[in-house]
Amino acid sequence: MPVATVAVEPQHFDLKSAPPDGFVDLRRMTHGQMLHRQDIAMTMQMNADRRSSNANLDIKQSQTAVGKFELAVCVVDHNLTDVSGNKLDFTNPKVAEQLDGRIGAEIAALIQDMHDWEKSDPNLSEKSTESSSVPESPTPVEAAPILEPVS
Repeated sequence: MPVATVAVEPQHFDLKSAPPDGFVDLRRMTHGQMLHRQDIAMTMQMNADRRSSNANLDIKQSQTAVGKFELAVCVVDHNLTDVSGNKLDFTNPKVAEQLDGRIGAEIAALIQDMHDWEKSDPNLSEKSTESSSVPESPTPVEAAPILEPVS
């Protein structure tokens, strides 16, 4: 039977934005954590005024909260420090506010790629292309010759 739980083994990534030897070890989120991430990604609030029959829907995106959640959940280990040499604690939401933007963007991209099932599992992408019956590039159709009317 196929294993349907998240692998506990983290993946090691060298960070190009933190030379010479910056790294992070990341783990994938569980399905429950991904659902929670979606919950915090968008907050919706609806207000209804029964007297005037008016309704108001307020939608707020929470990119910051999502980024902090991903750092706290996915970063298992790293060698990144603050200016005083203290190892960054990604479970502390304030650390994301102090993190260098380039390093934060690189880690965020690694987390995103890790959770893109088509990119992160080569077996799945091979299977999806093998089972496709659509040719990669359609063959051109030759035009029929134009016939001149006979007079």
